[in-house]
Amino acid sequence: MKKSKSVLVKTGSIENFMDNVKNIMRAADKGERIKPSWTLVFADPSEMLHFLSKAKINLIKIIRRHPDSVTNIAKAANQNRASVLRHIHELEDFGLVKTHEEVNPGHGRHKIVTVIASELKLEARI
Repeated sequence: MKKSKSVLVKTGSIENFMDNVKNIMRAADKGERIKPSWTLVFADPSEMLHFLSKAKINLIKIIRRHPDSVTNIAKAANQNRASVLRHIHELEDFGLVKTHEEVNPGHGRHKIVTVIASELKLEARI
């Protein structure tokens, strides 16, 4: 996945999703250009807050400043490696970060974690 400008993380219902799909399909039927976008929708604001916990937001900030290995990210976050790895896997499952291998001169290869989007926009309605 290539780096996106922004990802919108918001709350919404299935009805909101279907309305958005209908609007996009109508625009496509009219031959209008469809602007690419990346949105994560949570049905419940508490689910969104659980997913984007303070720890994960901190990891995103650290990774954005300096993509690095899980071990070095854990050191920078002052967290244990296992919990950082778990958070990174969750963020990767939702497409917010990616892990790729790089050559580590004289030491083989290592995995580097990078943030996909240049910014995250959060929107919640209660």
